[in-house]
Amino acid sequence: MEWDLSDLYASPKDPRILKDLEEALALSQEAVEGLRPEAEVLAQKIALYEKALEKGYKPLLYASLYFSTHTQDAEAKALLDQARSRFAELKNRLLPLELYLKTLPEEDFRPLLEAPGLSDLRHWLGQLRAFAPYTLSEKEERILNLKSLVGRSAWSQFYTEYTGRFRFLVDGKSLTDAEVRALRRSPDPRVRREAHRALYGKLLEEAPTLSYIFNAVFQDFLQDLSLRGYDHPLRPTALSDELEVEDILRLLEATEARYGLVEAYYRLKARRLGLEKTPSPDLLAPFGEEPRVEFKEAQALVLEAFGRFSPEMAEIAREFFQKRWIDVYPRPGKRGGAFCSGGLPSTHPYVLLNHTDDLDSAHTLAHELGHGVHFYLARRQRLLNFGATTPLAETASVFAEILLDDLLMERLSTREERATLLANRLEDAIATAFRQVMYTRFELRAVEARKEGALAPEAFHALWDEEQRRLYGDGVEWTELDKSAWSGIPHFVHYRFYTYSYAYGYLLVLALYARYLEEGRAFVPKYLEILAAGESESPEAILRKAGLNPKDPGFWEGSFRVLEGWLKELEGLL
Repeated sequence: MEWDLSDLYASPKDPRILKDLEEALALSQEAVEGLRPEAEVLAQKIALYEKALEKGYKPLLYASLYFSTHTQDAEAKALLDQARSRFAELKNRLLPLELYLKTLPEEDFRPLLEAPGLSDLRHWLGQLRAFAPYTLSEKEERILNLKSLVGRSAWSQFYTEYTGRFRFLVDGKSLTDAEVRALRRSPDPRVRREAHRALYGKLLEEAPTLSYIFNAVFQDFLQDLSLRGYDHPLRPTALSDELEVEDILRLLEATEARYGLVEAYYRLKARRLGLEKTPSPDLLAPFGEEPRVEFKEAQALVLEAFGRFSPEMAEIAREFFQKRWIDVYPRPGKRGGAFCSGGLPSTHPYVLLNHTDDLDSAHTLAHELGHGVHFYLARRQRLLNFGATTPLAETASVFAEILLDDLLMERLSTREERATLLANRLEDAIATAFRQVMYTRFELRAVEARKEGALAPEAFHALWDEEQRRLYGDGVEWTELDKSAWSGIPHFVHYRFYTYSYAYGYLLVLALYARYLEEGRAFVPKYLEILAAGESESPEAILRKAGLNPKDPGFWEGSFRVLEGWLKELEGLL
């Protein structure tokens, strides 16, 4: 099944593409002319701003989707380059309105929040101004933006290019980073050991250069904190994600208090391997053989899993197949991986897969259709309230995978298959929640240490080793090479404190799932309302409507009870 993009445009040569781009630029001019603080004027200007974004984004949406299945097509690449360039120009032209709203005096800004035509944008307007206290003068901001091109941005690009040239020798073959990491999941223990040696041996060898890059980006960040007057390293991240610093710290502490779950799981895995501890090269060893799942079966399973939870959810997902909003199989020229593009409130989501008839592909289908249902329901919002904030971004996707797993646990015929499914669930939890918390703690400690001066490679190694051993306890036997793993995690270079959000999103889904287990059918409409809310309110406000309070000191306990239940169930099967 290949997707049908004709709901957007007939073809890459459709004249409406250029027409929409030109109309968007014309609307942007109207949106920024004659700005005045009167609510009626600004409501009109924001409506034009929104319309310009919609007109300008639709060609970019089409070009991006078309290119993702025609990556070797020169026409597709040219269209994408043109759409990106025009959309960037559009964003620049609309910037004066954003800056005007950001810097509007408080006595002029407050009335806007209650004005007709703007009251439903209270959240968007508030977020626009969230960084105002930390924004410098226009001249200073321009200087910082220019300097970043040869500072943080340059180091980030250098890291990508430098590590992208790394090659790893396994059994006489020169492998890329992605290829050697894939071998760490090989069913052959010898291959896993060789891949582990090649990967971390290379990172250890390159530690002097990589630590220099880390020192540079950490110092750049610390200078930015100081210049802008932030009171905590987590403050910019918390503001961006609409949380308090305390919310993030509470998540870290709650997860660290349950590190024993990780140790217990790897003790279990070691027993499976006939050992006392799991050797670090075997951390990602397959737990057992997984069943084959062809696409038609995966489709039926996902629709049934969704339908058992909510018939509405299943009906929405069914539309993706009936109306060809989904592109299923790998083919020449198609990009790898999978994604769900949310589209616009006036269009609909699209899903791209590369289905390979295995259990992982079935989970990917559930995951991306979960995103699809989320975006579909959020279409009731206007464009500026559409989508999902970072903390809620995985609310539907991971939940959808859990619904599929619940059905599979009933359908799988052998204890071995059910044990493998549960082990995979737990390893996903460890990778997505526990390890990301460990990453965040390492990053916090490294940034704090950087205040005292540049860190030698050995200092980074020591911090990483301490945090890694704290997470896994006595469940894993480490090698000397493992201390270099920090240098191969690009998030530490490209972003600041982003990794916590994976843990937050995953554990939030488990908290929602725990509430579903408690409330049953009564929970379903509350859950669908969370998805339909889009970005119309803060994550906290949206969750409170469903009776959830992430600020409650015991909020995350429900998430960990779910994980404890899975671990206990796995123990019972072995």
